[in-house]
Amino acid sequence: MQIEKDFELSQVLWFQIGGKARYFLRCMNRNDIFAALDFVEAHHPQRIFICGQGSNLLFTDDYFDGVVIQIGTGSKPQISFSDTRATAFAGETLDSLIQLSLNNSLTGLEWAGGLPGTVGAGIRGNVGAFGGEIKDNLLQAEVLEFDDKNIDVLEMKNEDFHFAYRQSIVKERKNMIVTAAQFQLTPANRETLVKARSMYASHIDYRKTHHPLEYPNCGSVFKNIKKHEEVAKIIAVWPEIQQLVYEKWHGKVAMGYINNRLGFSGYTIGKARVSEKHGNFINNLGGATAHDVLTIIKHIQDMVSETFAIIPEVEVEIVQ
Repeated sequence: MQIEKDFELSQVLWFQIGGKARYFLRCMNRNDIFAALDFVEAHHPQRIFICGQGSNLLFTDDYFDGVVIQIGTGSKPQISFSDTRATAFAGETLDSLIQLSLNNSLTGLEWAGGLPGTVGAGIRGNVGAFGGEIKDNLLQAEVLEFDDKNIDVLEMKNEDFHFAYRQSIVKERKNMIVTAAQFQLTPANRETLVKARSMYASHIDYRKTHHPLEYPNCGSVFKNIKKHEEVAKIIAVWPEIQQLVYEKWHGKVAMGYINNRLGFSGYTIGKARVSEKHGNFINNLGGATAHDVLTIIKHIQDMVSETFAIIPEVEVEIVQ
């Protein structure tokens, strides 16, 4: 475990925005995570936050008077296979898990091609794309539940996570850490494997083409509109999008489309700008502050509320 004091969070977060943290702990394996929790017990910080690569986080510019624990991985992969099951350390990247699974002729996760982030963070936020979600393949996971005095090691089944759209009990409780997870995959013959690899590659290409990867960002800023009553309100105002909703957007309304149609493409506050390439991304043009980004988010929410009488939820996790 590596310990750094008064650490600039903008150095590790994808958005390159954020103030200093009193302590920043880097964990590269299961033992490191236990050591980090021992550190927390010894120092009694006011606040604790656990993250992976920080690809969907926005820390404010204020001082984080507490401990940030980052769970990553070292040079040697911590992923193993048994029949059709894959077990991965929480700090492993989703991409490493997908590639090694395909190398073992196992499919099921290729929909996540190009998604940034780690296994643990993916479970915590029930990451998803192109109609797939990580909950669809998760069998079980080891989770540490901690408080000021105790650490409980839990073996949690899929149903124990209470998964919802970009949500889980781990994200809700904030005193839980996923250390490892086991996934149920599907054995593939040559033809199926070729199709899976093609999907994986095409989703990576899609992100390169349609997402503004040339700028620091936090991924999708808003959750797509999923609740039936909210989808109905939007269709009532824009009836011509009904076919898109059910044939392209898997029953949801894409926030990128909404933002573009409401005129937010290129909308800029300070050094933060709504991407012209994808309307649900906010780019850091260089030196953007959390205040810049939060101001844009508020303006979008106000306009969506005025137009449809709904307030879109943020997908990026905001740490204030």
